[in-house]
Amino acid sequence: MSWTTFCCPVCKGPLEATTARLRCASCGRDYEIVDGIPDFFISEAQEERIDDPNKTWLDPIIVQARDTAYRLCAHELKGMAFCMQEISRRTGAGCRILEVGMGTGHFTRWMAEAAKPGTEIYAFDFSWPIIEKARANTRGLSGVMLFRANARAQLPFEDEGFDILFLRLAPLGAHGTPRVQAAFELLKPGGWYFEAGWEPTRYETPPTEWALQHGYENAEYHVWQYYRRQSEQEVVAMQVERECLISMGCESVGAVQVRESDAPNHEGQDGSVLNMTCERFLVAQKPGSG
Repeated sequence: MSWTTFCCPVCKGPLEATTARLRCASCGRDYEIVDGIPDFFISEAQEERIDDPNKTWLDPIIVQARDTAYRLCAHELKGMAFCMQEISRRTGAGCRILEVGMGTGHFTRWMAEAAKPGTEIYAFDFSWPIIEKARANTRGLSGVMLFRANARAQLPFEDEGFDILFLRLAPLGAHGTPRVQAAFELLKPGGWYFEAGWEPTRYETPPTEWALQHGYENAEYHVWQYYRRQSEQEVVAMQVERECLISMGCESVGAVQVRESDAPNHEGQDGSVLNMTCERFLVAQKPGSG
């Protein structure tokens, strides 16, 4: 994996590497390399919303709490286990995966370990505290390239450059652009779109139909709803995150919903709780070239 995979996110020109930055040979823009992480963050064209819940991921306490929770629960999630199996069987030498919103990197590592040899994973997020956690959690994985970017703005790739795009609890594309549409442009012909999330949502248009309307084929939508026992440590981490969100005036972010009805149930003597878990998963294929 090398810098040559990237291009200037603004003009799509080629990049020339130095020890401290990447410079676009066409427009002259510089992109800093911070401790080995290239920074391609581009501000959105429109003024950022002051109530943007993504800003909570700049808080190191919230990031640490989520890192702890995912370290404890990631491999217990039935939907994600199925998702990783589906991704794995589509990988191989030369396969390129783009992970949008890698978070603390636990699913990045899982995906890299499940993928077949020769698979390249390009994973990004916008928050430096999150990137630092992801760097630690993916250390030693030669097939993973981390970078910083804004999923709502231009990305440092040409269109149709990826075989798989994986998105979980993250936006993609400018405001008003459906994620499936933005992903379609980044995928090679025959490429696969994977979108995972938490609570099943009531859609005016079913997710499979929505994907088909945006040019995909072979679309599938799965929902899991099951009880899962959370350890005391995981419960404490999620409570820390919930309290931080309340102090910020946020109703929700990611997996945490700040509502009284979300209080844990079936508490055990060891401090663990049995909670209902809901996961959803959409997979769709972009039509091939032949």
